[in-house]
Amino acid sequence: MKKIGILCFGILSAVLPAAARADYMFSGSGTSGTLVSSSETWQFNHDGGAAATGYLNDWGSPGVSAGITTYGEPMAAYGFEITFSGGGTVDAASIATGNASACAGTTTGGTTFCNISTGDDIWEAFQVGPDSIDFLAQNATFNLAQNDQYFVNIFFDGATPTSFTGSWLTSFTPTPPSSVTPEPSSLLLLATGFMGAAGRLGFRRMKRDQAA
Repeated sequence: MKKIGILCFGILSAVLPAAARADYMFSGSGTSGTLVSSSETWQFNHDGGAAATGYLNDWGSPGVSAGITTYGEPMAAYGFEITFSGGGTVDAASIATGNASACAGTTTGGTTFCNISTGDDIWEAFQVGPDSIDFLAQNATFNLAQNDQYFVNIFFDGATPTSFTGSWLTSFTPTPPSSVTPEPSSLLLLATGFMGAAGRLGFRRMKRDQAA
């Protein structure tokens, strides 16, 4: 039975995704501030909801049409995760625009993350929740090293959020961890199957021992 338990744990471990490293956590509120390092500025609603974007509100580091900022952490970053609160939802259409843009840091550039120092490399955006978004380097060479310059713009339907939490990811992953997480019902079904198999094998062993 011990071997069965070890086997089940091993299979479950293989099914469950490994957590991405997130070495640089950050949070903020209000209309302006910094992302971890003092040089990494952020600003809410820089354009005030421009007509060019259907009056979408925005958040950015350093903000729409506000230039670029410098990554200040010693470890290279391969991703940027952020979750907002107190406002509208992330605009899905602006993500599609940003993923197809050429590092346009204006209201028409869409939701995008651009590493200026490595040849205008765009990190792919994934909406992982109504108020959550991941930007991930499309390959390991797109990493953001210390003192590299970048900008990030995110657009919202409804009000601009008032606070956020997030992290810089310091290991390369091609898709956000949340996109490969098994559904709870699938895990329950899998666990039930394992328990049933373990029970049948245990019953057979008991019968064999009795017969002996």
